[in-house]
Amino acid sequence: MKQIKIAAAAAVILVLWATAIAQTAAFRFNGPLSRVLTPNSDGRNDVAIFCFDNFSDSDVEGKIFSLLGAEVARLELRRLPTAGCPLGNLPQHMIWNARSNGSIVSSGIYVYQIKAEGLSFTGSLVVVR
Repeated sequence: MKQIKIAAAAAVILVLWATAIAQTAAFRFNGPLSRVLTPNSDGRNDVAIFCFDNFSDSDVEGKIFSLLGAEVARLELRRLPTAGCPLGNLPQHMIWNARSNGSIVSSGIYVYQIKAEGLSFTGSLVVVR
């Protein structure tokens, strides 16, 4: 009976260890901090910040699209932590300033797409001017 308990405990430890290893080798998208942008330079909701943990420092691609599917902007990877993003292992983020080709976009709904490690995360943002 004692050997069965030891074997069961060892199995639990092995599963926990394997889960921890799997989590540290994955990309975890934490989403945008806010889904509503008001780009009026008041310092509140002027930009969309997309937070993620990039445990294996993988390549990350981020884009913004109009509802018609036209590419509006490409997002740049930032490798330093930023205020508001959860601190994890290798926290990184991308920012969209509600601009396309240097000009603030029109009010409306926009779609973001973040790709990493064969995964794709999409969602919507609202710009209110």
